[in-house]
Amino acid sequence: MKFSAQEDLKLPQADVFARLSNFDTFERIALKRNVRVSQISQNNPNEDTLGWNCKFKVRGRLRDVEIRLIEFDEPNSLKFHAVNPALHARLEIDVIPLSRVQTRIQVVSVLEPKTLAARLLVQSMKLARSKFNQRFKSRVGKLAEFILQMPAG
Repeated sequence: MKFSAQEDLKLPQADVFARLSNFDTFERIALKRNVRVSQISQNNPNEDTLGWNCKFKVRGRLRDVEIRLIEFDEPNSLKFHAVNPALHARLEIDVIPLSRVQTRIQVVSVLEPKTLAARLLVQSMKLARSKFNQRFKSRVGKLAEFILQMPAG
């Protein structure tokens, strides 16, 4: 199942990409939301070995997800792959310059179920596709607001 959304920001492309690739900030946010995060690799972000192990509760069960940065194309895109025994997901964030001071972020997420339970979950999401598309667009909008509020650097 595929979700996509885009938002326009009044920031230059390099600033938007720098804020999106500030992984420490996103790790702290996850920790505040009761997600246990441990970094897989401390290497340079340009290497595809950068990743995180995340543990969190959803519907009363502890979930374990490994997230890997699979593409770091500065200042154009970031691509992640999240793996759980039941579900795999790809997340692509494209940073598109519209002018010198305005940038569009385009976010695409693809869910691939690997178990029968995950297939049932994705099938129920397909039945309520408009609700989930609206929710995804709302989350991307909140990400855009957060990027605008982040300090430069």
